[in-house]
Amino acid sequence: MLLENGNENEKKMNKSEHPENDTEEFVSKTQLKKDAKALQDFGKSLVELNEKQVAQLPLTDLTKNAILDYKKQQGNIAKKRHLAFIGKCLRKDSAQEAMAFLEEEKFSQLRAVVPQQKVSEKSLIELLCEEGESKIQTIVEGHPNVERQALRQLVRNLNNAKTPNKKTACEQKLKQFLQDYGIK
Repeated sequence: MLLENGNENEKKMNKSEHPENDTEEFVSKTQLKKDAKALQDFGKSLVELNEKQVAQLPLTDLTKNAILDYKKQQGNIAKKRHLAFIGKCLRKDSAQEAMAFLEEEKFSQLRAVVPQQKVSEKSLIELLCEEGESKIQTIVEGHPNVERQALRQLVRNLNNAKTPNKKTACEQKLKQFLQDYGIK
């Protein structure tokens, strides 16, 4: 009798569970973990973007700030924890829109001729080193949002660098500065 009642209760529970399962799709815990890991990996690719690129992403301010704050983290554990936070923020946002936006951005970069772009950057850097203040003035007139003092300092650091490693580092900083302001 007890077994029969137990079986009947199981049948009733199974019948009552089926209508719920039809409306909601079952997602395993493993799948949830894989999805979270995928969002963290996507977040890791987002932290490599500069501030202007992050600002253009179709994400909330909280997510954008979390992406920008990642670079401020010092230790490996802190960075790992912050990536988990970025993943959580992306889960709340529509990460699909950001992925689609980045795909468009990648395609537009592929269409541009990369060797010409590198040559123009290098020649601009050489011109900045040779002409100095007159070239800086021309750039500031063409791009009013450029910080003149920061540009002067970067050019000065590059001109005063004594070792090849220091010259390379200063040149990279200057290139990044020019790219951030869209100067080619």
